Amino acid sequence: MNWRLKARIQRAFTWLPFFQESAYYLAQRTFGPKRSTVDPFFMLQGCAELVAYLQAAGRPVEGSRVMEVGTGRALDMPIGFFLCGAASVVTFDLHRYLRPAMVMESVRAMCGDRDRVLKTLSPVCPRNGLAERLESLCSALKCKEVMRRANIDYRAPADAAHTGLPDHSIDIQMSYTVFEHIPPNTLSAILVEANRILAGDGLALHHIDPSDHFSHDDPSILPINFLQFSDAEWDRIAANQWAYHNRLRATEFAAIYEECGHQIRLWKPHVDPRSKEAIENGFPLHPQFQKHSPDVLSTVVLQVLSKPSSLQSK
Repeated sequence: MNWRLKARIQRAFTWLPFFQESAYYLAQRTFGPKRSTVDPFFMLQGCAELVAYLQAAGRPVEGSRVMEVGTGRALDMPIGFFLCGAASVVTFDLHRYLRPAMVMESVRAMCGDRDRVLKTLSPVCPRNGLAERLESLCSALKCKEVMRRANIDYRAPADAAHTGLPDHSIDIQMSYTVFEHIPPNTLSAILVEANRILAGDGLALHHIDPSDHFSHDDPSILPINFLQFSDAEWDRIAANQWAYHNRLRATEFAAIYEECGHQIRLWKPHVDPRSKEAIENGFPLHPQFQKHSPDVLSTVVLQVLSKPSSLQSK
């Protein structure tokens, strides 16, 4: 879909006085790229990558208490962590977007292809335990039962910067393509909250997507398309709850982590070659982005594993 048309549609739904999210969700499922059957395996593969990073850093997921920032409409990532052996997952979302029907679609897809689930996750967790947890999940008939069996605590509307969780009660704080949708001041508050709630050997792991998300559905534009606009111009185009993007670049995320007292254990940027080439050949960047290098501007995925410095001596 043309990105400007999609932006106009999103803005149009914000004019509805009630049921904005329900109407937008229905339109996406009916006409948009999400109209097809739910496929949880992209998120399960992402979960496997996160678990591998944590294991390499000495923080096994099995038996861990996990906190997720930004639930969304399904529970694929919390379910993935459950399947990998997490003791519990508490997941926070600012808006109550969760769709029980979508959760059950995902579960049915996993249970309909058990071999693929095992192939995806067994490299990062023992196969026997994984198979047992998968069978338990497949016996659940409703979303509430899925959450009970997986020990998933869904909190929404809720503030991930002020969780109310006890001090040092979480082993892993994580998110997947969420940090780019959060204003900088709130990001700082979420990382500061991690300082309080993470246990002594706890880690924060966040998979960030700094690309222009309109490019995911419109191949005619680059992942850096939105960097040609000023903040005011971009607000006029995409100032709504579905399209908000902070447009922070990798070095700006790094500064936030440093200010919040986090020691970086893993910093893994992925640069888009087409975007880098376009910048080097005169892509019309807005002046506010011209201070950054082509590599920083063209980073489309950023994986960050960190430990609050306040925990280093514990």
